[in-house]
Amino acid sequence: MAKKKRIVYTNHPWEATGICSGCHLCELYCSLQHVGAFNPYRACIRVAELSTGIDVPVTCQQCQDPACQAACKFDAIVLNKKLQIVVVDETKCTSCGACVGACPYGIITLDPVTNKAIKCDLCGGESPACVDICPSHVLGALDDEQVSEHNRLRFAALLAASDELRRSTPSGEGPVLKRLEKRG
Repeated sequence: MAKKKRIVYTNHPWEATGICSGCHLCELYCSLQHVGAFNPYRACIRVAELSTGIDVPVTCQQCQDPACQAACKFDAIVLNKKLQIVVVDETKCTSCGACVGACPYGIITLDPVTNKAIKCDLCGGESPACVDICPSHVLGALDDEQVSEHNRLRFAALLAASDELRRSTPSGEGPVLKRLEKRG
């Protein structure tokens, strides 16, 4: 049986190309894959533009107990047994929007053309279009084990960078400590 995967932002902020560039190609190619048109409003992935100037791609996180599925009174959000993820059965979707309101990530939307719910389906199990097209290589289709390993490695790299910074300053005093001493 396949392990349940989800699209994950696998950024490496310590690398020059290890962050989302905000190009929105993932949105465009997702919509092309699913509806045959470059239309980000019809994509299953969104690039959230934070006020800090940082862009973060977000898509369905394939929750353990999907609130979208529980909210759907028409059984339109169903388990894809092959992929072990919940997907939208458009033939059963009534466009009520209950799943949209229930999604804790705000990622499920109604397609502006069909008015049916849309959410990530991992492109049917093939290599997801958003992962393939990302020029920064910061998207991955990962299972829970792979996500944990990525986070462990990322945290280790951040600690190593912090340790390197501490060793490069005389007596371990950084600019923050020096400013605090001047105040005191």
